[in-house]
Amino acid sequence: MRFRLAGEAALIYLGAPLAIHWMVINWHMPVFALLTATLPAILLIFATDRSFRWRDAFRLQWQTGILRRILILFVGAAAFLTAATAWFLPDGLFGLPRIHPQLWLMILVFYPLLSALPQELVYRVWFFHRYRGLFGHHEAVAVAANAALFAFAHIIFGSVVSVAGAFLLGHLLARRYAQARSFWPVWLEHALYGDLVFTIGLGRFFYLSAGG
Repeated sequence: MRFRLAGEAALIYLGAPLAIHWMVINWHMPVFALLTATLPAILLIFATDRSFRWRDAFRLQWQTGILRRILILFVGAAAFLTAATAWFLPDGLFGLPRIHPQLWLMILVFYPLLSALPQELVYRVWFFHRYRGLFGHHEAVAVAANAALFAFAHIIFGSVVSVAGAFLLGHLLARRYAQARSFWPVWLEHALYGDLVFTIGLGRFFYLSAGG
């Protein structure tokens, strides 16, 4: 059973990103469109898994302290990342809202729905529901594995910055989900950081000219 689950996880978290990368490069398919297209399949899998509890994964009764910690950390991280962008990429600081304000507003609205939402369903909700048992009682190992797989998915952007950033964010989100056991806080946190990087000028590391 463990061998089958490990193979299944490898297919989803290693094979699928490589397939998406191939489709983007060779077929010029938009990454957001591919992510959105996975939603019906994800929801169908959840619906057919009798051990999956919607109420548990999407519960709203998570601690209010979690929301406070999310916002405090985000404010500090936003200040640091903005300052770092101003230092290392001064010409790109706030480039998208300055040069393409309409596109920037569209990203602010649709990134949480078309990118953060399916990613959190696959990488946090499904991962910890389906594959948590592969790591026994070693939650730290499960969190690290989740972050590494999340970072691997970002190789499609061809940048060390995108992979390293995805690992750090993935580690944060994996720990958050392990703590809250709810989709909503990790979706919110992912959406905040995603919109932030496109606002301050780091979106170039999470974008593909083929439409990603």
